Amino acid sequence: MVNSRMHPGEASLCEALVGAGFRKRADGIFTMDLNDDALGILGLNYASRAGGPGELNMHPICGVRIQSLERNLAEITGRKFHQYVPPTVSEPLRYLVPIESRMDWILTREDPETNDEVIADILASLNAYGLPYMRKRVTLETMSQALVAKEGHRWQTVFRAPVALWLLNRHEEALSAMEVQLAEIGSQENAAYDNYRAFSAALKRRIAESAAQP
Repeated sequence: MVNSRMHPGEASLCEALVGAGFRKRADGIFTMDLNDDALGILGLNYASRAGGPGELNMHPICGVRIQSLERNLAEITGRKFHQYVPPTVSEPLRYLVPIESRMDWILTREDPETNDEVIADILASLNAYGLPYMRKRVTLETMSQALVAKEGHRWQTVFRAPVALWLLNRHEEALSAMEVQLAEIGSQENAAYDNYRAFSAALKRRIAESAAQP
Protein backbone atom coordinates (compact mmCIF):
# COMPACT_ATOMS: atom_id res chain seq x y z
CA MET A 1 0.00 0.00 0.00
CA VAL A 2 2.93 2.36 0.70
CA ASN A 3 6.42 2.59 -0.78
CA SER A 4 9.00 0.93 1.47
CA ARG A 5 11.35 3.87 0.85
CA MET A 6 8.75 6.39 2.04
CA HIS A 7 9.41 8.40 5.18
CA PRO A 8 8.03 6.21 8.03
CA GLY A 9 5.92 9.03 9.46
CA GLU A 10 4.37 9.74 6.07
CA ALA A 11 3.78 6.01 5.55
CA SER A 12 1.90 5.85 8.87
CA LEU A 13 -0.14 8.90 7.92
CA CYS A 14 -1.06 7.33 4.57
CA GLU A 15 -2.21 4.15 6.31
CA ALA A 16 -4.27 6.21 8.76
CA LEU A 17 -5.97 8.13 5.95
CA VAL A 18 -6.86 4.92 4.13
CA GLY A 19 -8.24 3.60 7.42
CA ALA A 20 -10.34 6.76 7.69
CA GLY A 21 -12.00 6.08 4.35
CA PHE A 22 -9.75 7.87 1.86
CA ARG A 23 -8.46 6.25 -1.31
CA LYS A 24 -4.75 6.63 -2.01
CA ARG A 25 -3.91 7.99 -5.43
CA ALA A 26 -0.64 8.99 -7.10
CA ASP A 27 1.65 11.81 -5.95
CA GLY A 28 0.48 12.06 -2.34
CA ILE A 29 -3.18 12.60 -3.21
CA PHE A 30 -6.12 10.97 -1.43
CA THR A 31 -9.76 11.10 -2.49
CA MET A 32 -13.13 10.36 -0.95
CA ASP A 33 -16.48 10.08 -2.75
CA LEU A 34 -18.82 12.67 -1.22
CA ASN A 35 -21.74 12.08 -3.61
CA ASP A 36 -22.23 11.02 -7.23
CA ASP A 37 -20.72 14.26 -8.51
CA ALA A 38 -18.34 15.45 -5.80
CA LEU A 39 -14.93 14.21 -4.77
CA GLY A 40 -13.17 15.20 -1.57
CA ILE A 41 -9.43 15.60 -2.11
CA LEU A 42 -6.55 15.68 0.35
CA GLY A 43 -3.05 16.47 -0.88
CA LEU A 44 -0.09 15.68 1.39
CA ASN A 45 2.09 18.72 0.86
CA TYR A 46 5.05 19.10 3.14
CA ALA A 47 8.35 20.89 3.70
CA SER A 48 11.21 18.42 3.96
CA ARG A 49 13.29 20.75 6.13
CA ALA A 50 11.18 21.27 9.22
CA GLY A 51 14.08 21.86 11.58
CA GLY A 52 15.82 18.60 12.38
CA PRO A 53 17.19 15.96 9.99
CA GLY A 54 14.59 13.59 8.64
CA GLU A 55 11.64 15.78 9.66
CA LEU A 56 8.61 16.47 7.48
CA ASN A 57 6.49 19.51 8.25
CA MET A 58 3.13 18.37 6.88
CA HIS A 59 0.90 20.90 5.12
CA PRO A 60 -2.18 18.98 3.89
CA ILE A 61 -4.43 20.67 1.35
CA CYS A 62 -8.21 20.06 1.46
CA GLY A 63 -10.11 20.28 -1.80
CA VAL A 64 -13.43 19.53 -3.44
CA ARG A 65 -13.89 18.57 -7.07
CA ILE A 66 -17.24 18.78 -8.88
CA GLN A 67 -16.86 16.25 -11.66
CA SER A 68 -19.61 17.58 -13.97
CA LEU A 69 -18.07 21.04 -13.83
CA GLU A 70 -14.54 19.75 -14.46
CA ARG A 71 -15.71 17.51 -17.29
CA ASN A 72 -17.42 20.41 -19.06
CA LEU A 73 -14.42 22.67 -18.50
CA ALA A 74 -12.15 20.02 -20.04
CA GLU A 75 -14.42 19.81 -23.09
CA ILE A 76 -14.57 23.58 -23.50
CA THR A 77 -10.80 24.01 -23.24
CA GLY A 78 -9.96 20.91 -25.28
CA ARG A 79 -8.06 19.25 -22.46
CA LYS A 80 -8.17 15.64 -21.35
CA PHE A 81 -10.47 15.06 -18.37
CA HIS A 82 -8.62 13.82 -15.29
CA GLN A 83 -10.44 11.70 -12.74
CA TYR A 84 -9.32 13.56 -9.62
CA VAL A 85 -7.09 16.59 -10.21
CA PRO A 86 -7.17 19.47 -9.85
CA PRO A 87 -9.69 20.23 -7.11
CA THR A 88 -12.29 22.79 -8.09
CA VAL A 89 -11.47 24.73 -4.92
CA SER A 90 -8.97 24.00 -2.18
CA GLU A 91 -7.63 25.38 1.09
CA PRO A 92 -4.76 24.34 3.39
CA LEU A 93 -6.13 22.29 6.27
CA ARG A 94 -4.05 24.37 8.67
CA TYR A 95 -5.96 27.52 7.70
CA LEU A 96 -9.29 25.81 8.33
CA VAL A 97 -8.28 25.07 11.92
CA PRO A 98 -8.88 27.95 14.40
CA ILE A 99 -5.63 29.73 15.24
CA GLU A 100 -5.81 28.77 18.91
CA SER A 101 -6.04 25.07 18.00
CA ARG A 102 -3.24 24.90 15.45
CA MET A 103 -0.12 22.84 15.98
CA ASP A 104 2.88 22.09 13.80
CA TRP A 105 2.38 18.71 12.11
CA ILE A 106 6.00 17.53 12.10
CA LEU A 107 6.70 13.86 11.42
CA THR A 108 10.08 12.38 12.34
CA ARG A 109 12.00 9.26 11.38
CA GLU A 110 12.95 8.25 14.89
CA ASP A 111 9.93 8.95 17.10
CA PRO A 112 6.87 6.82 16.23
CA GLU A 113 5.06 7.86 19.43
CA THR A 114 5.26 11.54 18.53
CA ASN A 115 4.23 10.68 14.98
CA ASP A 116 1.12 8.95 16.35
CA GLU A 117 0.17 12.15 18.20
CA VAL A 118 0.71 14.28 15.10
CA ILE A 119 -1.29 11.92 12.89
CA ALA A 120 -4.10 11.81 15.44
CA ASP A 121 -4.27 15.61 15.39
CA ILE A 122 -4.28 15.71 11.59
CA LEU A 123 -7.17 13.24 11.50
CA ALA A 124 -9.05 15.12 14.24
CA SER A 125 -8.58 18.41 12.35
CA LEU A 126 -9.69 16.76 9.13
CA ASN A 127 -12.85 15.44 10.79
CA ALA A 128 -13.63 18.70 12.59
CA TYR A 129 -12.76 21.20 9.87
CA GLY A 130 -11.57 19.60 6.63
CA LEU A 131 -14.51 17.31 5.91
CA PRO A 132 -17.11 19.97 6.83
CA TYR A 133 -15.32 22.33 4.42
CA MET A 134 -15.63 19.71 1.71
CA ARG A 135 -19.24 18.80 2.45
CA LYS A 136 -20.39 22.42 2.27
CA ARG A 137 -19.32 22.54 -1.39
CA VAL A 138 -20.57 19.24 -2.79
CA THR A 139 -23.34 20.54 -5.06
CA LEU A 140 -23.05 22.66 -8.16
CA GLU A 141 -25.06 25.38 -6.42
CA THR A 142 -22.89 25.54 -3.29
CA MET A 143 -19.75 25.29 -5.38
CA SER A 144 -20.91 28.16 -7.58
CA GLN A 145 -21.33 30.27 -4.45
CA ALA A 146 -17.76 29.47 -3.42
CA LEU A 147 -16.42 30.28 -6.88
CA VAL A 148 -18.33 33.55 -7.16
CA ALA A 149 -16.91 34.44 -3.74
CA LYS A 150 -13.46 33.86 -5.31
CA GLU A 151 -12.45 30.92 -3.16
CA GLY A 152 -9.53 28.82 -4.27
CA HIS A 153 -6.75 29.77 -6.66
CA ARG A 154 -7.72 32.88 -8.59
CA TRP A 155 -6.60 31.76 -12.03
CA GLN A 156 -8.54 28.51 -11.64
CA THR A 157 -11.61 30.28 -10.30
CA VAL A 158 -11.98 32.66 -13.24
CA PHE A 159 -12.43 29.65 -15.53
CA ARG A 160 -14.67 27.63 -13.23
CA ALA A 161 -17.10 30.27 -11.96
CA PRO A 162 -18.70 31.03 -15.37
CA VAL A 163 -18.89 27.31 -16.21
CA ALA A 164 -20.71 26.61 -12.95
CA LEU A 165 -23.12 29.50 -13.59
CA TRP A 166 -23.77 28.29 -17.14
CA LEU A 167 -24.53 24.76 -15.92
CA LEU A 168 -27.03 26.29 -13.48
CA ASN A 169 -28.67 28.16 -16.40
CA ARG A 170 -27.55 31.50 -14.97
CA HIS A 171 -26.36 32.64 -18.35
CA GLU A 172 -26.27 36.38 -17.79
CA GLU A 173 -24.18 35.95 -14.66
CA ALA A 174 -21.79 33.66 -16.52
CA LEU A 175 -21.39 36.19 -19.32
CA SER A 176 -20.92 39.02 -16.85
CA ALA A 177 -18.22 37.11 -14.97
CA MET A 178 -16.28 36.56 -18.18
CA GLU A 179 -16.63 40.18 -19.27
CA VAL A 180 -15.21 41.35 -15.96
CA GLN A 181 -12.17 39.13 -16.44
CA LEU A 182 -11.73 40.09 -20.09
CA ALA A 183 -11.87 43.77 -19.16
CA GLU A 184 -9.19 43.18 -16.53
CA ILE A 185 -6.97 41.44 -19.08
CA GLY A 186 -7.57 44.15 -21.66
CA SER A 187 -5.09 44.01 -24.51
CA GLN A 188 -2.32 42.35 -22.54
CA GLU A 189 -0.67 39.47 -24.35
CA ASN A 190 0.63 36.22 -22.90
CA ALA A 191 -0.26 32.54 -23.11
CA ALA A 192 -2.50 32.54 -20.04
CA TYR A 193 -4.53 35.51 -21.26
CA ASP A 194 -4.81 34.03 -24.74
CA ASN A 195 -6.09 30.80 -23.20
CA TYR A 196 -8.73 32.72 -21.29
CA ARG A 197 -9.87 34.58 -24.40
CA ALA A 198 -10.22 31.27 -26.27
CA PHE A 199 -12.06 29.73 -23.32
CA SER A 200 -14.49 32.65 -23.01
CA ALA A 201 -15.23 32.58 -26.75
CA ALA A 202 -15.96 28.84 -26.59
CA LEU A 203 -18.18 29.18 -23.52
CA LYS A 204 -20.07 32.09 -25.06
CA ARG A 205 -20.88 29.87 -28.03
CA ARG A 206 -22.19 27.19 -25.70
CA ILE A 207 -24.29 29.71 -23.81
CA ALA A 208 -25.76 30.96 -27.09
CA GLU A 209 -26.55 27.38 -28.10
CA SER A 210 -28.18 26.71 -24.73
CA ALA A 211 -30.30 29.87 -25.03
CA ALA A 212 -31.44 28.86 -28.51
CA GLN A 213 -32.76 25.49 -27.37
CA PRO A 214 -36.54 25.35 -26.77
